[in-house]
Amino acid sequence: MTIKKMTIPIELLFSLVIVAVVVTIITLICVDLNKQIQHVNKNIEATVIATNILENINSRTYDGLNEYIQNLAGTGVQKKINESTQNIIIDGNQYDENFFGTEIPKDYIIDFTAVRSSENFDIVKEVNIIVRYKVFNEEEKFEISSAIERENIEECNSPVISDTYFQELNFNSDEYDIIPIKFSKTLGNFVTTNTNDSEWYNYSAKKWAKVLIFSRDADNIKDLFIDENGNIKSSVNYDNIVLDVTNYIYVWIPNFSIKDDVTYFRYGTSKRAIKMDFQYLNGKYLYLNRVGEEISNISDDCSFDGIYGVWTKLGDESNIYYQNFNRTKYAPINIY
Repeated sequence: MTIKKMTIPIELLFSLVIVAVVVTIITLICVDLNKQIQHVNKNIEATVIATNILENINSRTYDGLNEYIQNLAGTGVQKKINESTQNIIIDGNQYDENFFGTEIPKDYIIDFTAVRSSENFDIVKEVNIIVRYKVFNEEEKFEISSAIERENIEECNSPVISDTYFQELNFNSDEYDIIPIKFSKTLGNFVTTNTNDSEWYNYSAKKWAKVLIFSRDADNIKDLFIDENGNIKSSVNYDNIVLDVTNYIYVWIPNFSIKDDVTYFRYGTSKRAIKMDFQYLNGKYLYLNRVGEEISNISDDCSFDGIYGVWTKLGDESNIYYQNFNRTKYAPINIY
């Protein structure tokens, strides 16, 4: 018996080759497309991780940032810290906690570095955050950088001029003029000023921030006291009655407390003390205020809970805040 040898038409063979090539190309395209989709998705997630970490860092005080880094520990954490550089590596496959308030997913590694930019003083850090991940066993990364500056913390909380802070005194900006003032030694009288004036107050010198408050329905008493140049008279005659300017003065008492007979201003609405600090290197001093430990309230009635400070009438010893503050080293007030 003769076996006939089968032959494949050249046209069919060519078609099969074309199909195979097309299938191969489609497969390669699908693989590449899948790779690109994973790359985009993972890059987006890495971007969110890095920006969330940076936002959390920016919400902290400078000292709070250093404290967090010092206390950070756990499985999946590697730290290398010296005088000028802080480096932290977080392995998301091992670390189960949040890093700067951010969950680190599996397969992501965070490389965080903070470098002190000044040779002399720790006042600015250059922060760099790298989020590493793999796409089809190829390492990818997203990187973001920023500069974190030490806060310029004042000696005490700045005065707040808003209706919220005058509502206990039954004043509001619709019915009353609230005018910052200071004493001019050159002119020998009070003058109007503004909240940006560096000479408005100085609590170390017992110069409390002061404002004049006039009712807008009080027959232009404000115009009797204040001339067009902002000079303020010490007294005026109104309807045959002598009015003294001090009767219209209100003073700012910043958030403060006392511990072991030492008076501390406290930062913001918190209970944490503002403390003078200094850094010294190579014969140079830099004086800075920093946020320290918590100082408990003087009493339930003098707590400053949720507020930066209070406004009270000058000389009002019935006010619990004025009463206590007037017995500190920042008193008695230097009116002039």
